[in-house]
Amino acid sequence: MKTVLGKVGYVLANMVVMVILHGNSKQFWPKIPYLSLKNESTGEHARLLFNTLAVVTVFQALLRRLPRERWLGRGVVLAAMPATLPLVIFIGQKVLRLQGQAAEAYNLSMVPILPIAAMVAEDAIARTRIIRSQP
Repeated sequence: MKTVLGKVGYVLANMVVMVILHGNSKQFWPKIPYLSLKNESTGEHARLLFNTLAVVTVFQALLRRLPRERWLGRGVVLAAMPATLPLVIFIGQKVLRLQGQAAEAYNLSMVPILPIAAMVAEDAIARTRIIRSQP
């Protein structure tokens, strides 16, 4: 039960940080220098995803909620997830040819899906390392 709550907390923390850092024109709080989006480009969204994962990781480390056996997995996720975001955006824009409300729904669905995918990848890496380290 504790691990389930930790995973839900991780996903929720990523979602909250992502919304805060997105920095669109409709929000009432100011953009956070160096972390928030500068424009709506694909590269900026990949940077936003990296910053979101990094901020949550730093807070988890400060609160001692990031066990040592998960460090490698988190490092891989910090590198791989933002690198795959342009492909996810490309699929929505060019392959599925989403426009208007459908494109907005697709993009908004990525807010919870990306942290869940990051958590699943990190879990798989951590499990692989634990299995390999056992005699």
